[in-house]
Amino acid sequence: MQLDSFLKILLFGGSLTAGAYLTALRAKLVSTKQKNWLHWAFYIIPGFVLVASISIPFLYWREVAKPDIYAIALITLNIVFSFLLIQITKKSIVGKYQYTVKELNPVVNEFSTNADKGTIKLLAGNLDFFGQSGVDIENHPQYKCLREESFREILILCTAPVTDEDKFRYGKIVTDFPTVQLRYYKPLSADLKIRGRIKTLNNVTRLLIYSKVSKGVYEALELNTADTTGAHYSHLWNLIWELAEIPSPEELDTYKRSYRPLNQ
Repeated sequence: MQLDSFLKILLFGGSLTAGAYLTALRAKLVSTKQKNWLHWAFYIIPGFVLVASISIPFLYWREVAKPDIYAIALITLNIVFSFLLIQITKKSIVGKYQYTVKELNPVVNEFSTNADKGTIKLLAGNLDFFGQSGVDIENHPQYKCLREESFREILILCTAPVTDEDKFRYGKIVTDFPTVQLRYYKPLSADLKIRGRIKTLNNVTRLLIYSKVSKGVYEALELNTADTTGAHYSHLWNLIWELAEIPSPEELDTYKRSYRPLNQ
């Protein structure tokens, strides 16, 4: 058997092996809810094929320009399918749990709506995601959902208000939700810069944890305490809550006064 024939057989077998590997890898990535590095295989392999396919016409211009229809067709197919694989990897595998702010709102609201109506816990910052003005807050999808769901108790881990806008926002929240409890991270480094909600559904604790991955894009994962990560975040929330600072009644009254004069 000549080397050329042997290499064609080897190329065919290698293609089948690579295809089977990527199929199995994709199934693993889709089934897991935790971000990992395995998806890079879907960038590296098609990326190599894409670069090689673009380079071949320059390296073998005379042969390709005869024209060699087979070579042109093969190069074109490699470029097209490599590009498509990179795009679908970005959108359906890597981006499966990534959302813009607008896309995240219905995810958070669905999580909150499908819950027991006892206690819901919020892991937040200065709550500016609700908006700045009274009108903005009133019309914010997440805020409207919380009011409509009428949870018996809302527990919010957040930062202490600093600006007048913060105090206004906190004042509106404690006015609109009489049963809300605010606590401030203590120390401030206890704020891990992750955000989310914790609920119970059929008496099972469930979590929606999201963090910023780039400007305007968030990665959101829904977990429960049967997952190691879910149990970790649940215990962490409870620990931070117990250590957090409780605002005094006088502070809460100050926030309410900051809100009321603008809305009388």
